[in-house]
Amino acid sequence: MRKHISLFFSALLFLYACKGGGDASGVIDRDEMVNLLVDVHIVDGSLSMQPNVDSLYKVGTGRYLLVFKQHQTDSAQFKRSMKYYATQPETMLKIYDDVNKKLQAKNDSLAMIILKDQQRVVKDQAKASKQLQTINEKKEKARQDSLLKMIKDHEQKIMKENTRKFKLDSIKRSKAIKPKHNKKLV
Repeated sequence: MRKHISLFFSALLFLYACKGGGDASGVIDRDEMVNLLVDVHIVDGSLSMQPNVDSLYKVGTGRYLLVFKQHQTDSAQFKRSMKYYATQPETMLKIYDDVNKKLQAKNDSLAMIILKDQQRVVKDQAKASKQLQTINEKKEKARQDSLLKMIKDHEQKIMKENTRKFKLDSIKRSKAIKPKHNKKLV
């Protein structure tokens, strides 16, 4: 029996605590609480990405204080407000629904920015690739033109040499063939 009575009073105390009859003085209003919680959760997320766990307290404290300063509040008022809204679960659920919507909107906005940035990078890479291809094509054409010029120069040199040899051969042949002079005596 004693067990049932203590269980009854524990449940009664719990229900009374959840009833939400707390004092609302010094509590951050609902809309400002939504904005504050959004910023607090952004700081939470950024701290979870920190590689150095030893300095999280020092770094985190500064970031949270900055958030509280931006919202013209302090950690004591934030804790008091969280305790107050915790006694009103329906209001807290609505607050966190709004917080989730705002965080999702920020996430979607960042995702769009990242997507546009990636598209720009892909476009820039394609442009750079095309420019590189054009440069390589020009180099190849210049190389081919250089080879063609070398071949033409070589052919001209060979033709000049052959022409010179032909002329020399012609001169030698003409000297070898001596004209026959018929001397007629009259």
